[in-house]
Amino acid sequence: MMNEKDDDRLMEFVEEDSTMRAVKENKLVWRVLIIDDDNDVHSATTFALRSTEVVGRTLEFLHASSAREAKQLMSENKDIAVILLDVVMETPNAGLDLVPVIRDELKMKDTRIILRTGQPNQAPEIQVIRDYDINDYKLKSELTQSRLFASLSTAIRSYKQIQAIEAGTKSLGMIVKSSAALLSQQGIDEFAKGIIGHLCSLLSSPAEGLICIRQSANSNSNIIAATGQFLPFMHQSLMQLNDNKAQNCLLECLDSRKNSFNRQGLALYLGSEKRGDMACYVRSETEFDEVDESLLELFCSNIIICADNIELVAQLSEYAYYDMLSGLPNRNALVEEIDNTINAKKLSDEVLCMVDIDNFAEINASLGQVYGDDLLRAVGQRMRRQFPEPCMVARVAGDTFAVFGPSQCISQQKLLDAFEHAFNIENERQIISVTAGIVPISEVIGGGDEAIKDTTIVLKTAKNHSRGEVLLFRHNMVKDAQGRLSMLRHLRSAFELDQLFLVYQPKLRLHDLAVTGFESLVRWRDQHGNDIPPETFIPLAEQSGLIVRLGAWIFQESVKSLVEFHKHGWVDCHMSINLSVAQLQHSEILQLLRSTVANIGIHPKFINLEITESLAITDLESTLKLLFDIKKMGFSLSLDDFGTGYSSLNYLQKMPIDYLKLDKSLIDASHTKNGRDVVDMIINLAEKLGMEVVAEGVENGGQIEFLKSLHCTHAQGFYYAKPMEKSVLFQWMQNNENKNIP
Repeated sequence: MMNEKDDDRLMEFVEEDSTMRAVKENKLVWRVLIIDDDNDVHSATTFALRSTEVVGRTLEFLHASSAREAKQLMSENKDIAVILLDVVMETPNAGLDLVPVIRDELKMKDTRIILRTGQPNQAPEIQVIRDYDINDYKLKSELTQSRLFASLSTAIRSYKQIQAIEAGTKSLGMIVKSSAALLSQQGIDEFAKGIIGHLCSLLSSPAEGLICIRQSANSNSNIIAATGQFLPFMHQSLMQLNDNKAQNCLLECLDSRKNSFNRQGLALYLGSEKRGDMACYVRSETEFDEVDESLLELFCSNIIICADNIELVAQLSEYAYYDMLSGLPNRNALVEEIDNTINAKKLSDEVLCMVDIDNFAEINASLGQVYGDDLLRAVGQRMRRQFPEPCMVARVAGDTFAVFGPSQCISQQKLLDAFEHAFNIENERQIISVTAGIVPISEVIGGGDEAIKDTTIVLKTAKNHSRGEVLLFRHNMVKDAQGRLSMLRHLRSAFELDQLFLVYQPKLRLHDLAVTGFESLVRWRDQHGNDIPPETFIPLAEQSGLIVRLGAWIFQESVKSLVEFHKHGWVDCHMSINLSVAQLQHSEILQLLRSTVANIGIHPKFINLEITESLAITDLESTLKLLFDIKKMGFSLSLDDFGTGYSSLNYLQKMPIDYLKLDKSLIDASHTKNGRDVVDMIINLAEKLGMEVVAEGVENGGQIEFLKSLHCTHAQGFYYAKPMEKSVLFQWMQNNENKNIP
């Protein structure tokens, strides 16, 4: 692997480009351009990556909030390593439309583009992956601090490799023009044979010679090239050579690291610190004068530079096509192998399989990077044993591997069998599961890149619906992905055009049927007047990252509505507002809560924040701190949909919850004995923990009587009132103000 020192030497051969200027001026930074119209995204990204160092350099952030501003920035700064690109800005496709501008107009071919729109359990959208020259596709809610760092590190390493290869190409072009014939040889061995021929031609001598190398002063000298009578000694030790004059001449040259001339031949020293000692011997009876020796010295200097750079190109090629951690071929090599197979028309029933280690991020975080790296190496070795030639095993991303080969060699069961037994990592047994997707190459439209993109879609679908299994390609996956992408675009447009609206459902106290508050709910009616169910578009908002902005709007509008309710005389009513996990994990959630109630002018005690049970399975310590901070500000908290999620008694008794909201499914089942017993148990538990209970989805009088008998405190549902728009709710409240609600 090339180290930083080698990289610096390479750069010295390059013309005065932006990379060279950065090195000379010691500006050891990677420039990262954030293009997003949401200031929160800029703040959160820079905060998460503050003081971060990648491959020995710190990060320098550039910021643009629109495609036009981004284009201007990129015109002035071409040395941008990574672009974090949002899709929707001034237009629904502003980010996507910017991609061809970056690649074709601005000619920024090396810059890595990461499209940010979602979560790990959502498949990438096929049209974006197929039609735009992006390098990664991430869901915003997926990008925790560690995963954002991992994605950015991978992109920067890729950018660095490409830059290094291009710098090497420029360097070679500058210093070996006079040795084009030699440089046409493939590899150092072929190059060495060419040296003998060119040197003999220069000396007008028969092609009788050999070249040997020695890695260090105490190691053996081995012959790597030979012609004429020396050919039988190819790949043998120099000490086995039966020509004492040639042997002694070479040893003298290697030991002194100087050229050696005599009447029987000459030995030229062609070694360097990087490659070790290397010497070339040819037979020649020519007597050399000072001019001849000077010319040979110049020839040696040129050959040494050529040899160093041929070796360097070989190293760079290996670095570009092999994963340094696992020793497996990387994504570039996999793409080339698939392309070569397709172009050679050797396809019969080849398939591509992508394999992802389940919960690897958690393993890496809890047991350390060294442990995680050892596990990745072990997985790679086992997969190579499980899928030998003609299959190709590659590592294409952090914890994602690929297998390419005939379908009869890559079965679902054979893949799962590879992970049946535990791995021995640091003398500990580590059992892992994997999720995988398989795509027949015959189903792929295009080459290797398209095959990987299609297989990634299947893998992501598997992780969303069939974690721990191997999923085969189905055509409806493409249709589903297209449908999600289309709806997401319409949702973004509807939000930007203020086409979303809120409705409010009353919450009643059961013992006197007084309206104590309202729950705000977002609704979407499309341009044709059709209502889009929240269970359809809310998950899309969460997966795309839109939920943070949408949630902030819902919170602010709900608080404004509550102020109106108070002005109309309902001064004791509170407002329940749902907060998603993505909102609560956002770095500025507390600031949003604090500033909103302060600016609108209402006490937080009138606002109840509803959270889901899924929050309880995240980092418990951080979650508890956040919830207690919210409680200190004066807000009350509800645990929504209780009884359907992951909460345990341990979580429940630690969380500062005021209300448990019984899920509608529990109320629907209350006509059965088991259903009644579960509701009874939860209400008793809440009472012991000092919490009140709100029954959701109440639809008939029998359910009400049952809940009253158990001393349930609150209820809401269609039996009393459906969610209503604000004007309708005002009328409903006035009509029922002095009446008994059924």
